[in-house]
Amino acid sequence: MKIIADQDIYRVEDYFSSMGELVLLPGREISNSNLLDADALLVRTVTKVNRELVENTAVKFVGSASSGCDHVDKSVLEEKGIHFKHAPGCNAYAVVDYFFAVLAWFNIHNQLDWQKKTVGIIGAGNVGSRIATCLHRLGIDFLIYDPLLNTEHELAPWFTSLEDVLQQDIVTLHTPLTFSGEHPTHHMLNRDRLSTLKKQALLINASRGEVIDNQALYEVLFERKDLEVALDVWESEPHINPLLLDMVKIATPHIAGYSINGKLNGTRKIFKDFCHFFSIADKGANDSMCRSILEGVTGKTAVESISLNILKAYPIEKDFIGRGQNPEQLAASFDLFRNNYRFRREISDYSLPGDNVPTAVMESLGHLGVHII
Repeated sequence: MKIIADQDIYRVEDYFSSMGELVLLPGREISNSNLLDADALLVRTVTKVNRELVENTAVKFVGSASSGCDHVDKSVLEEKGIHFKHAPGCNAYAVVDYFFAVLAWFNIHNQLDWQKKTVGIIGAGNVGSRIATCLHRLGIDFLIYDPLLNTEHELAPWFTSLEDVLQQDIVTLHTPLTFSGEHPTHHMLNRDRLSTLKKQALLINASRGEVIDNQALYEVLFERKDLEVALDVWESEPHINPLLLDMVKIATPHIAGYSINGKLNGTRKIFKDFCHFFSIADKGANDSMCRSILEGVTGKTAVESISLNILKAYPIEKDFIGRGQNPEQLAASFDLFRNNYRFRREISDYSLPGDNVPTAVMESLGHLGVHII
């Protein structure tokens, strides 16, 4: 059996090297000629799996170690009888961590008291629903826009219109990228909708870059200095708009879901699907991790204490994109950063001694997944 795989899939060799001939390639460079005699293809979001890529190849199985699948033309794979699997929700908790790290950063650097703000969530899938659950536990008011979910959903009491969601203090996007259907998400936030954001709102996008019209966002930010923005995803990655980069406060290179846990979940999921499809015994790999101790930090206020501890678990500033680069340098560094990403644990991997911080702070951190000991 021959397997072509993106060389940057986490621990791909540990899982797949014993399955046959494993050929590792840069994800953006995988081409049709590589797949002519390949039985399986393993990718991340940087590889566009379309007709051009799989035409006249021997590929029978495509696995994407990612939560989203808008980089895959599933209709073409179905037409050609190629089995496809991905890993929805594999990095959901990592993106939840990213969301709260953004709030924590704005608290420390902009004095944002996010515990007293309202949150608008666009998309109540694996990530959005988990953010909603955390906010509910923390006593923070929120509203949700997700027209694809019905009134029987457990979060239905918080469902509202997109217009209402855009009027909240903090607006966060967690929706897939779609171009068709009754509710396409491509450029969902166009210039008109971006212009309606509440004064001094904070906009966060950790879903797909094309959900926001990036040129329109730049124009709106140029006119409205009151808005704050945190972007992890961008149109035309890795060739992102350097002018927009200069306008946003937090800019990261599509790494919100890049915790070790999320990466491992993605690899593990497609390995299980691969084994099932090819009727191979799933022997797995040794992938256990020990918890780390979080040394508690106390600030001047409860929200500052919570924020400082979040940032100690996930120091988001380490993920900021370097500014002042020309477009080619920026594109190269964007991919280089992602492909050589640091070892990042999820907040739930940390244990906090219960006597290190005030009770209210300890309880809030517990709601975010920290284990209190």
